[in-house]
Amino acid sequence: MGFLVGEEGLEVFVGLQAGAADAIADPASRGLGVAVLSESMAASYGDRLTVRVIDDIETPVVLALIRKSTHNPAVRESVVHSRRAFTRVDPAQGLSPVR
Repeated sequence: MGFLVGEEGLEVFVGLQAGAADAIADPASRGLGVAVLSESMAASYGDRLTVRVIDDIETPVVLALIRKSTHNPAVRESVVHSRRAFTRVDPAQGLSPVR
């Protein structure tokens, strides 16, 4: 995974990418991390998530869960499982999202 860098120099490590908004929004709504969704996707979760618009980052559509840094075994196993389910290994490029 990688970093998103905004105009203000903010760097965020993306630890998990998924192919479905629910796979990101649900753990975030349970307090396990921050969901990064497109503005149109985030509108669908306004009843469960607090929506904040980030308008200075230009990137292709990405769904990401930014997890807490606490050593929570459930979060750790969820990330491991999700990486296996939603990524593939390309020897030339390392891990990449399944499309």
